[in-house]
Amino acid sequence: MLSRAIYRKQRGRRPLTALAVVTLVTGLFIFSGTAFAVHDLDFQLDGDVSVNCPAALPLCTSAQKDWTDMFTVATNATTQTISLNTPITTTHGTFTNATFTRDFRSGAACTLNSASTTFCTSDTTTYATGSKDTLDMNTGWACNFDHNVNSKIDIMNAYSAAFTRTSDSHKFLYFGLEKNKDNGTNDAGFWFLQGDANCDASGGGHPAWTGAHTPGDVLIVAEYSTGGGIGNITAYRWDPTVATNLSQISTAVAPLGDCKNNLGSDALCATTNSGAKAFNTNITTPWLTADATLGVGNTVVPPDFFEGGIDLTAAFQGTGTPPPSCFNTFIADTRSSTSKTATLFDYARGSLGQCTQTLTTSAAGTASGSIGTGSVNSGTDTATLTITGTPTWGGDLTWYLCGPVTTDGCDNTGVLVTTRTVNQDSPATDFVSGTATLTSVGRYCWTAHFEPNAASKLAGLTAKDDNGVGECFDVAPVTPTLPTSATCSASPCILGSTLTDTATLTGAASQPGSGGPSTAYPTINPATPGAAAGGTITWVLYAPSNGGCTDTRTTTPTSRTVSGNGPYSVTYTTLNNDPVGTYTFVANYGGNGPNTNAAATVTCAAPGANETVTVVGSASVATAQRWLPNDRIVLSTNGPTMTGTLTATLYSGTFSGTADNCTSGTATAVTGQSYSFTLSNTASGTPFNTTNTTFFVGTKADGTAGAAPGTYFWLIHVDTQLTDPADSCETSTVSITN
Repeated sequence: MLSRAIYRKQRGRRPLTALAVVTLVTGLFIFSGTAFAVHDLDFQLDGDVSVNCPAALPLCTSAQKDWTDMFTVATNATTQTISLNTPITTTHGTFTNATFTRDFRSGAACTLNSASTTFCTSDTTTYATGSKDTLDMNTGWACNFDHNVNSKIDIMNAYSAAFTRTSDSHKFLYFGLEKNKDNGTNDAGFWFLQGDANCDASGGGHPAWTGAHTPGDVLIVAEYSTGGGIGNITAYRWDPTVATNLSQISTAVAPLGDCKNNLGSDALCATTNSGAKAFNTNITTPWLTADATLGVGNTVVPPDFFEGGIDLTAAFQGTGTPPPSCFNTFIADTRSSTSKTATLFDYARGSLGQCTQTLTTSAAGTASGSIGTGSVNSGTDTATLTITGTPTWGGDLTWYLCGPVTTDGCDNTGVLVTTRTVNQDSPATDFVSGTATLTSVGRYCWTAHFEPNAASKLAGLTAKDDNGVGECFDVAPVTPTLPTSATCSASPCILGSTLTDTATLTGAASQPGSGGPSTAYPTINPATPGAAAGGTITWVLYAPSNGGCTDTRTTTPTSRTVSGNGPYSVTYTTLNNDPVGTYTFVANYGGNGPNTNAAATVTCAAPGANETVTVVGSASVATAQRWLPNDRIVLSTNGPTMTGTLTATLYSGTFSGTADNCTSGTATAVTGQSYSFTLSNTASGTPFNTTNTTFFVGTKADGTAGAAPGTYFWLIHVDTQLTDPADSCETSTVSITN
């Protein structure tokens, strides 16, 4: 079983620093000291886009940041949207997010990214009649396509930045826009949304906006004039508990609404490139802008540049609830007034992107496991889901498993293993997947998908996937064993016996299953289990001829088809003309991929245990007695020495006469068995011996059948000096019983 460790990303909340003094004076929040000032921290609210400290602004320093520090952009850049890629750490905190959005078109074809100096009056991002701040976006807002707006209410560019102060974790938002032309009193607004909202009028008509408000969304509205700075500025939060859906959280009136007139004590302010204490002149931007008089270029005339900031933590202090921890979207607008029900004209939307979520899956190591008997548990996978920007959230967390794969990674084409509904209060066990059944070796990868619920989507959360790279593990094939045992049908094992070799396959795995829920990966959670291991076991039998391992014999059969673990046998019946000695069986199993490797290779020189058998020769006893007839003759005389010839002849059959004086009668002389001895002054008592070595009674000399048993006799004849008897015969009757 492949195990997985279980961990869960823990989420914490920072406590809000309590406000020291809160005093309400004629509808204005004024905070003592400089603790909550929005303009004297690390961002310059001086009516310009770059760091520049005029003498009239004593709290301004060169260490502060401005809009040009938020975005890297060439002088005539035509990029529609630019975002802060890397957080900027400053003296008092960090700028975490910033986004620039271009909202005007230029060129003969009115393309957004054209660097042409010809300004295009058509605008694709304008509100349709009836859109009101007091209405929710998806029920009361609509947009127009290619609607002509006049220069006074036409937004060129808009931007926003988020900042967190280190000392007390106060959250700040800065905002700015450029208009095409000033004409008397001007009004501008900024919505900061936790969720997403947009409108696509490319198909014509007046389509409704997508998205909806989340309680705590912030609206800031401000009024400013041609010759002066900011008049009134007010901040609201989206509050469905009140009739207008908007509850005021902070406000400032002229002259304190202008950042340049309220140094050191403001939670909310704005300013322009006009007024008594700062710039009352054209400003230069590194990005393209447009002016009704100057055309497309890099100059903004007074007071068409507008910027401001809000200390959200301070502003929300009086509401009894903390501010939202993040905002995903800003919408800058021009409007008929600062009223909640003002007519809305042009807008520029940007993705601030503070509200994020990350999702990673964490398999507990990628050590290889084994397919075992052919079915193995995948183990579990742990998801780490990190949600920032909203204290409450929920949705479905789904795990998928892919495999076998050749390249790391997985998506929702994999097998759906587990779906769990999770939220901010879910226990760690909810972030751990179930398990799957794997029936094939190979590489497997986990992935997880988080689908936020409707409320979380309104809060800005979007679906999130982990691509599964790095969340993979391997399942390895098994290597079986093939012990063998050779036997003989007889004991002792002689020629003509039958030799048997039995190979017992052990440790082979079943084949992969099929019909799983994913057509791409059918061996995971298969509907049909895999068949028993297949493949073939082959045999070669070596005879002991020539020292062995060269002379082979053919077994019956020569191979066996495997169907799972168990014994498999072949035989060979020895022949009478086979050599005796040690016979060697060699059995090998070729495996059955992908789950089962081949067994270790066996050779004649190194066979497996008990894979040899010794054959000995057969023996029988057949005896046949035989007699080799010979005679010893001694001549005795009472006279002088003897001369003449002595003859000894062997006969078979019946003789006649007496032993002292016999004749051959009906007997027959045995061929080759007549011996002649010459007597020359031979003394009495001299012995003579026949020398028969070839004629046997019983068998021939070569052992084959020979003369039959019966009566045999030697006829002795001396041609001189023997008068009585003249001949002599010696008879023997031979009877052979074997």
